[in-house]
Order: sequence, then C-alpha cells, then structure tokens
Amino acid sequence: MDVKSAFLHGEISEVVYVSQPPGFEDPMHRDRVYKLDKALYGLHQAPRAWYETLSTHLLNNGFRRGVIDCTLFIREKGGELLMVQVYVDDIIFGSTNDVLCKEFERVMQDKFEMSSMGEMKFFLGLQVDQSETGIFLHQTNYVGDILSRFSMTDAKPAGTPLAINHGISPDDKGSILMLLSIEP
Repeated sequence: MDVKSAFLHGEISEVVYVSQPPGFEDPMHRDRVYKLDKALYGLHQAPRAWYETLSTHLLNNGFRRGVIDCTLFIREKGGELLMVQVYVDDIIFGSTNDVLCKEFERVMQDKFEMSSMGEMKFFLGLQVDQSETGIFLHQTNYVGDILSRFSMTDAKPAGTPLAINHGISPDDKGSILMLLSIEP
C-alpha cells in the first residue's frame, strides 16, 4: 500500500514557522511568515510527525510495535497473525489469514487516502517473485540497467567471478582467518 500525501497527515508538536514561498508572497506583508499546523514535505519534522500519526492509529487498532524494529507492527487475532512493515509512506503487510489483510486495508482507508498496489512485485529496489514454493528476492532489472549503462549487455555471463583454481577452500572446521593490513 502507498499512503497518498503521507506527510500532510502528520501533526507537528513543535512551533514551526516558514517563510512565504516564492511566487506566493503576500504583496502587502512580504515580511510575514507562516506558522505551520501540519507537516510539509521537506520539513525536517515531517517524517517523525507522519510516523507518530500512523503508529498511533495502528496501536489504537490492536497492533503492537515490534521490539527490535519499531517500524514493524504485529496484530494477533484468533490465533492468526498480521504483520505490517512501514517504510516512510510505503507499507507492506501479510497475514496467515486473507480476512485480516482485507480488514487492515479497510482500517487504513478509513483514516488515510491509500492506494493498494496488489501483490508486492517491487520494494526498495528489490524485485519480489512469489510462488507456491516461496518468495524470491532479486535485482535482475537493476543489474540489467547497470549492464546497459556501461555498455556490457553483450558481456559473457559467469556463474561466479572467481576462477576455478582460485586457491580458496571451504572452512570445514569453522575457524576464521583474519587478515589485517596495517599502513605505516
């Protein structure tokens, strides 16, 4: 899901003044500034204000915040699990029960203007392929773009960049050899 105009939902708690934007100056009062009631894109407090608004809404709707990752929200209902991951104004979610997903979409659309993107195909530059056998994350498009950018689309692919007789063997004993380079 994507939240439309996410930062405009954020209530700022500090007193913030901004100058009149170019082209929108009041000709009678050019020296006046505006006191903000809501967050704006580009304002340093905007992401924090938006997150506070969103997290309060989720916590009020039966979610609990993740202990290690505070952008992860979890809701358990009748033995079923719904997990919500927030990245600024992008939200990914999944559940052990499709009904919980539909309920989550409704809870979010009651408060915010949302667009549902359907099954996740891309997130933070990663491609996501979902199938019955599992979820596969990859960057095939990104690699293709890099190869095109550097005129290497005709390069011969290799399974590994290492030569076959590279001299490195598996560490079967589990010991780690650390090499330090100290410059004078």
